[in-house]
Amino acid sequence: MKNITDLIAEHEGLIYKIISKYQNYFEIEDLYQVAVMGLIEAYHNYKAEYNTKFISYAYPYILGEVIKYVNTYRAIKLNKKTQILYLKILKAREILTQKLMKEPTTYEMSLYLEIDESVIEEVLLATSTVESLDKIVSEDDKIFTLYDKLGYYDERIENYSLKEELKNLPQEERQIIIGRFYDNLSQREIGKKLGMYQMEVSRKESKILKKLHDNIAA
Repeated sequence: MKNITDLIAEHEGLIYKIISKYQNYFEIEDLYQVAVMGLIEAYHNYKAEYNTKFISYAYPYILGEVIKYVNTYRAIKLNKKTQILYLKILKAREILTQKLMKEPTTYEMSLYLEIDESVIEEVLLATSTVESLDKIVSEDDKIFTLYDKLGYYDERIENYSLKEELKNLPQEERQIIIGRFYDNLSQREIGKKLGMYQMEVSRKESKILKKLHDNIAA
């Protein structure tokens, strides 16, 4: 049986890659400890006859523990400035929805709050990013997550930052992905919001996901 200290040291790179996207909002030491728990659990459950590399087998265990921790503590761990701004955005969304008789765009909220649109998008991503990859979406009786769409785990893409790639998307494409995988909207609901047919949203979603995967894997 492998020494636990050696096990952790051997897979420390993977641990840091998984927790790196949450370190701006949570203490890195706390994330590390939680990730180690996932690694140890994976080690105890792994069997050689699974015919899969341990690193691939351990990945969902580590990520699962981190996601569970983040979902539990994000409300109190997000820095105060982000929390305050998020509350302002929610209030602005409520007021503008009543005024405009529709849900406002981030651009409309930026004008109302006199805050740069990219700041609003960053805050909205920060407050929902903890669930992004494992957010369950249903469509036509099928259930999947963003991981299912991008490819669950591939050693070639373990360095990616989904958050950064989302920020680089054109506004319409970003709205589609955020709507689908962060806000749990159906393609029909997004189409109504953006003035598109459901089929058009479906085609665009497929192209965007392929672009994200290609950019991440590059």
